[in-house]
Amino acid sequence: MMNTPPTSKSDTPQSKKSLHSRSWNTGKAAFKLIGQHRTSADPKSYAVWYEYALGKNEDLNAAIDKTLALEQGISSAELRQLHETFLAASPDAERTLEGISQEIENKVAGAQTLVSEVISNTNEYVFSMDKAKSNLPAASSPEQIMQALDEIIDQTKSSQESAQTIQVALQSTHDEITQLSSRVGQLRSNLKRDSLTKLVNLDRFETLLAEGSADALRNGYSLTVLVVSAKNIQDLCLTADLDISEFILKSLAEIMTEIVGEHGTCARIGGSELAIMLPKAAYAEASKMAKQIIEELDNFRIVKKPSEQLVGYIQCAFGGSSFKAGLLPKDLIRIAADQASQAKFSNKSHVKFDLTNHQAA
Repeated sequence: MMNTPPTSKSDTPQSKKSLHSRSWNTGKAAFKLIGQHRTSADPKSYAVWYEYALGKNEDLNAAIDKTLALEQGISSAELRQLHETFLAASPDAERTLEGISQEIENKVAGAQTLVSEVISNTNEYVFSMDKAKSNLPAASSPEQIMQALDEIIDQTKSSQESAQTIQVALQSTHDEITQLSSRVGQLRSNLKRDSLTKLVNLDRFETLLAEGSADALRNGYSLTVLVVSAKNIQDLCLTADLDISEFILKSLAEIMTEIVGEHGTCARIGGSELAIMLPKAAYAEASKMAKQIIEELDNFRIVKKPSEQLVGYIQCAFGGSSFKAGLLPKDLIRIAADQASQAKFSNKSHVKFDLTNHQAA
């Protein structure tokens, strides 16, 4: 008679039914949130809302709650970034890196084998030359001398051909290793960038900000952080009758990157919030750059195609913070982000300088 393994509590029909019931209820809650916030029901959006409804990912829930607290809804671009930040499977990237690293190791091992072969061929050539040299004095006729010289020539040609073959193989291996190394560098660089805007992500921005802060402290430089938050994404989407949030954020990122240039670093730090680090720049200089961004945005018309009907202009709220001893990168970002959030609801009388449709705390 076959022995039946004991049934664990988690394997009982009742427990399985309970798990199914909880999963089903979480799924329904996720769909309710999708409807409530009028977001798309694509797999990534559903995954974010399901995880939010599950309530076990505190960082994800805090990020969503912060976005919803602004009372401007949540866009597909923000949901995609939330998925990328909190749910996307990084093991895939790690496996890719490991695979490339293994390929490089194999190529290096192959190159080492080729080098060993070169050494072996050289040793054999030297041995052959010594042997031919020892035979020359014992030669009793011109024919024997010619035969010994022919052997030397043949061995030299053979060694030369072998060396050329190995040289080609080594060059090919060098090129392959160079390409693989480039892929590793590119992949690692991509892991530090936001997939939508191509700006550096929050982790990379904090690292650069820590380096910039240390340099500012060491040399007595100024350093300013700006947070730029798109104010009217939902309004523009409603006017366009289409979710254009990703287009808006990509366009804003491109404009910021062009204006900031080599003077600083642009990043996407979350949802509709972008940031700029400006080393050796005081707040007044950062304000001038903010105005430059605003001027460009005021000329950036969003229109429907092909009718050319005006949808509107991107409006932003700005916040800033200047480096002081004792402030961490997270502090600088938080202070600037808080000001940008306040600026979204500030009256112009509370704005330090005129930003027309834009505001700065």
